[in-house]
Amino acid sequence: MPRPHSSALKNLAPLRSEIRFLGDALGRVISRLEGRATFETVEKLRTLAKASRKGDRRAASQLASTVARLTPEEAIHQAMAFTLYFELVNLAEENFRVTLLRQRRAVLAENDGRPAGEPVRESIEAAIKELKDKGVSTRQMQSLVAQLEIELVFTAHPTESKRRTLLTKLRRMAEILRQRHSPEMQGAAPDPSQVEREIVSLWLTDRSRVARPEVTDEARTGLWYFDTTLFETLPRLQNDMLRALQHYYPKVRPPARWLTFGSWIGGDRDGNPNVTSAVTAEVLLLHRELALRKLQQQARELSWSISVSDKRALITPEVRRFVKENRNFSKQVRQMSERYPHEPYRLLLSVLRGQLARGLDEIGNEKSLASEAIDGAAFLRVGAVREMLEVIRQGLESGRGAMLAEGELQTTIQRVDAFGLHVARLDLRQHSAAHESAIAEISGRSDYPKLDEAEKRNLLASAIVAARPLALMALVEFSPATRHVLEPLRLAALTARKFGPEALGIYIVSMTTEASDLLEVQLLMRLAGATMPIAPLFETLDDLNRAPSILAQLVEQSVYAVLLKKQGHHQHVMLGYSDSNKDCGYLAANWALYRAQEEIAAVALAKKLRITLFHGRGGSIARGGGPAAKAILAQPVGLRGGSIRVTEQGEVLSTRYHDPDLAHRVLEQMTYGVLLGSHAAQRPSDVPSSWADAMARMSLTSVAAYQGVVSDPQFLEFWRQATPIDLIGDLRFGSRPSYRKKTQTVADLRAIPWVFSWMQSRFNFPGWYGLGTALETLLAEGPKGKRLLREMHVSWPFFQTLIDNAELTMRKADIGIARVYSSLVENKTIRDRILRLLLEEFTRTEKAILAITGKKHLLGREPVLLNSVELRNPYIDPLNYLQVDLLRRLRSGKLKRAAADHARVAIELTINGISSGLKNTG
Repeated sequence: MPRPHSSALKNLAPLRSEIRFLGDALGRVISRLEGRATFETVEKLRTLAKASRKGDRRAASQLASTVARLTPEEAIHQAMAFTLYFELVNLAEENFRVTLLRQRRAVLAENDGRPAGEPVRESIEAAIKELKDKGVSTRQMQSLVAQLEIELVFTAHPTESKRRTLLTKLRRMAEILRQRHSPEMQGAAPDPSQVEREIVSLWLTDRSRVARPEVTDEARTGLWYFDTTLFETLPRLQNDMLRALQHYYPKVRPPARWLTFGSWIGGDRDGNPNVTSAVTAEVLLLHRELALRKLQQQARELSWSISVSDKRALITPEVRRFVKENRNFSKQVRQMSERYPHEPYRLLLSVLRGQLARGLDEIGNEKSLASEAIDGAAFLRVGAVREMLEVIRQGLESGRGAMLAEGELQTTIQRVDAFGLHVARLDLRQHSAAHESAIAEISGRSDYPKLDEAEKRNLLASAIVAARPLALMALVEFSPATRHVLEPLRLAALTARKFGPEALGIYIVSMTTEASDLLEVQLLMRLAGATMPIAPLFETLDDLNRAPSILAQLVEQSVYAVLLKKQGHHQHVMLGYSDSNKDCGYLAANWALYRAQEEIAAVALAKKLRITLFHGRGGSIARGGGPAAKAILAQPVGLRGGSIRVTEQGEVLSTRYHDPDLAHRVLEQMTYGVLLGSHAAQRPSDVPSSWADAMARMSLTSVAAYQGVVSDPQFLEFWRQATPIDLIGDLRFGSRPSYRKKTQTVADLRAIPWVFSWMQSRFNFPGWYGLGTALETLLAEGPKGKRLLREMHVSWPFFQTLIDNAELTMRKADIGIARVYSSLVENKTIRDRILRLLLEEFTRTEKAILAITGKKHLLGREPVLLNSVELRNPYIDPLNYLQVDLLRRLRSGKLKRAAADHARVAIELTINGISSGLKNTG
């Protein structure tokens, strides 16, 4: 049960103190850099916003008029002030969380690392203890962890607004603030001048990019999280697993690779013409370079610590053999052999460093993936590195240096197991329409797209059997569009041969609508000489409903069955949360995703397939966001095989992975959910038919309500004018365009800017519209319907998560601010009609949720979260007012060029600030 409201808030006193300290420091910096008048305006906007929140209508009017009197250049300072304030507040909250986590883990440290007392909630130990308490046997537990595979896939989307420069500065500020909570500081405040210097640096740094980032820039930003955080964090997770199992299941051993990472950055071609084959090659080299450099650094540190002499400890024959075979590896190794003749482990680590240095030289000339030539001995493979480290470990363990096999050596081996020589497996993704066009050209069948599905499958099956890899020169004969499809597959084949197949992930087919969509890729791979697992991506409501039958048809194709056999009868299936929500609305999308997982799991069981469901989640609730463990446990059926893939998108990267402690917490919660979900998936679903029937009925009602409004031409006009979608499309956040096509309809718009625009304008439309109408279908039945909904909310994790997430997204919405945005709609008739529709559904949804939860207001069961939202709102409001006013000025076309440029800069700052304040973008 949640703690009482007053008790929960009392514990936040240290956090409030730190926020006041940072706010005061920011105020002093603003006064010093921009003048007292600028600071006084900041304070005036803040005071008016707080008064408006308390019901003072004159304050809202004064807030709007004060903003209207600002010049665009003055607006930049105001937007910067509130944006930077939220960045500092977020740092303070993160440090508060980290401090609590460290305090809770202090017991483990005092207990020499062994579990003691109650484990940290939603930790790996908590999951294993819970399974032990449920009576899971040692044999069952070994089976459970042996199949465990969690892969988190980083993606680049136009929602991550922070430059790498700012991420680094904010991380440095976090480290300074964290000193306040270190034992030696004893709670004393950091030196104000040091904090103010960092704030000055943040204030004077451009937030806007000069140009859209290139794909390789996005890749470097993605790799930044590995370099600064994840290389440190992963071994901690692996050790958590080992310690917990040793305590509760001493005989159980987890696999070496149970938590890994993938990436789409540089491999995702769907709608991004900037991802060329050359760019993908460059990104693959960036991945390899970072992995080699990090390992080289670790090998250097190990060579200093493992200086065991053969005069002081016995050396195994295997170690001596490796020394003898590698003594002449290079001039440097020979010199080491002469200088340290009695230190065999140092010599072997010198050999490893030399191998890694050669690997870096190989990729340094940028030609290693540009040439078809293969030298089998030229490229270092992860197996060779792992073998060398294993020989060292076994040698130490068999003698007096056994303790040296732990610590840094074990950590290095864990990193090699998790990251290999590539950091993250690079996926490839392309739209199914591109494959169809390529097949039509290659086959010489211009009528191919018009064939029915059965004809396509027959044609493709015959072609796959007869296909042979195309000669390199043959690619020149095809159109640029077809080469754009074939060249990355050719690159994938070359990468696998040179660096090993582990550098690559899976191939995702966007907008999969038929089994032939995957057979097309199978044929293209045969022609390119590539081999990668092929995954359908089901995104729309119709595709999700048909996903199980499409998968069954695919498995029945003899040519695809051959491919599945080579892959150990393992099939990846990706589910799109973002586009499904955009297509049919919040409730219907969630129900369609639920049913798709249930039915896909049933097909897999019948066809004896191992399925890995790949969840295409985003950061916001409308795009599948929310607490990871809760989402997994809401529907564990897809975890029957023990594996899961989840995208980590946009702003999620900076909020979850910029800090080792926070990253550790996120990852242990994910592991907690997967462990318990995998166990739960072994049991048949016990959802009563009355619950499923109720969801089916509500889904139909919800779809009708949602699609009825988004298909209204006047609604689209309202959306374009009442949100900053036009400016979002112009922002230089990411390399990918906001629209797949130039028509600029909702169907063609990417789901991310769709959600982004509604979040900025505080409607949060995609996270609740249609839900209230759907819930009313049951509430209208009187006590019986209300009782059923309450029963579902209390006893069904799926429905509970559905309602709780909607509560959160509605609480972050603000109808008062949304009204201000609606004033941007020029046509009063359209404005009044659409706004009325939105307000009626919002009220309907709020009323229905409160009827189900039995609370008086939204988030009534989450006092700390509710308090956070309420405290942030008065500081977000000025940013919203600034954004609305500047949008109105820009759209009027009356601003001169310099003023218009300043207005755009200010709007981008407000977008950053609102995102930071709400802790959400797209």
